Amino acid sequence: MTKLSVSTTPAQRLWGWIYLALQLIAIPALLTLSNVYLQLGLSEAELNFIFFCLNFICVTIIFHPFLIANGIQAIRAPQKVIYAAFVALAAYWILTYLVSGVIAAVYPDFFNVNDAAVATMVSDEYRLMLVGTVFLVPVTEELLYRGLIFAGLYNRSAVLAYTVSTAAFALLHVFGYIGLYDPLHLLLCLLEYVPAGLCLGWAYAKADSIWAPILVHILVNLIGMLAMR
Repeated sequence: MTKLSVSTTPAQRLWGWIYLALQLIAIPALLTLSNVYLQLGLSEAELNFIFFCLNFICVTIIFHPFLIANGIQAIRAPQKVIYAAFVALAAYWILTYLVSGVIAAVYPDFFNVNDAAVATMVSDEYRLMLVGTVFLVPVTEELLYRGLIFAGLYNRSAVLAYTVSTAAFALLHVFGYIGLYDPLHLLLCLLEYVPAGLCLGWAYAKADSIWAPILVHILVNLIGMLAMR
């Protein structure tokens, strides 16, 4: 197993984990409460865009040396990044099609709660959601779930890196719906994000640059947004 060339520093990991916890629990609650008690009148899409911007700013501040170093890696071997991104994107669509197909066959009435929420926000504020999901979210999520979690474990155990980062990435997309839907439904939603977590991790390891999964993430979200136009 080839080790990743660029690692996060102890300080980056510390602040990364602190911010990850805040991102999952405190910040969404604070934004919602501020909107209610300050009577800002912001829509769900507008609140999410503020959330995306805040995450992007904070995470890139924490990890900007890591991001730059990975950019240098990508410039040195662009063919590796392009190849890894292309294969990962193809594998993502195939695996997602298979997983979603099996779920739909067993549970015909199933729908992904996060996808439904995103679709509603897209119908309200397409441009904001386009900028947020295509340009802000991929960088933020890849730095946290591949840069912080995957890279932090990969050089010690590839299996652990794939398992933990994929589980955390999948949980991110259903965390806010816990208690609103039954556990089985959320488990099925979580399973739909497993292919993405695995393929994004593979793209990172194969290219030896965080910019490969960022590119894949951008393309996946862009295609999804164009499909909802």
